[in-house]
Formats: sequence, C-alpha cells, structure tokens
Amino acid sequence: MNTVILLLHGISGIFGLVGLVCFVLVVVKMFQNNQTGLGIASIVLLPCCGIGYLLALVMGWVKSGEWNIGNVMLIWTGAFLVSFVTGGIAGAMGGLGTHSSTTFQTVGQSVQFRP
Repeated sequence: MNTVILLLHGISGIFGLVGLVCFVLVVVKMFQNNQTGLGIASIVLLPCCGIGYLLALVMGWVKSGEWNIGNVMLIWTGAFLVSFVTGGIAGAMGGLGTHSSTTFQTVGQSVQFRP
C-alpha cells in the first residue's frame, strides 16, 4: 500500500510541476500584453495560499482567446485537476489515517480514557 501512495504522490508532483510551468508561461504572457499589475499580483500572491496561482488560472482563461494561449490553459487545467485529485487520494489513503490514530491514542491515554 505504501508503494501506491508513493506513486500517487509522484504523479501529483509531476503534474504539479507541469502546472507551475504553465503558470510561468501565463505570467510571461501577462507582461507581454501590458498587464504588468496582473503579472506582479500573480507572482506576489503565489505564496499566499496559492491565490496568485488561481488568479493567473482564471485570468488566463478569460484572456485565452486574446492572448492565443488556449492550449496552455487546457494543459494547465488538466494538470491542476490531476495533481489535486491524486494528491487528495494519496493523502486520504496514507498520510491522514496513520498519524491521527496514534495522536488520539496518546490523548486517550493522557486523560486515562478506557472504552
């Protein structure tokens, strides 16, 4: 089971990198089309819970026809969805269950809970 979780995390990471490359391409298009404020906002807000990532994704779709980046947006959206889904499945399969049960056992023991 650990191999499956590792594989899912790997797939999520690879598609996450594809999404990051698409993010950079869209931000470059923002600067090329005199949307400097939007490009700076996307870069500055990237570490803020991914707001810059979502801003660039939405604005990329809004301007995809004008900037001729429809293929980039399709790849980015697909990569985002695959990364999100595989990362979520991997987290649900392994990362969340093992640590929570030991934490609750420790808490139960410290308050001397007996079922």
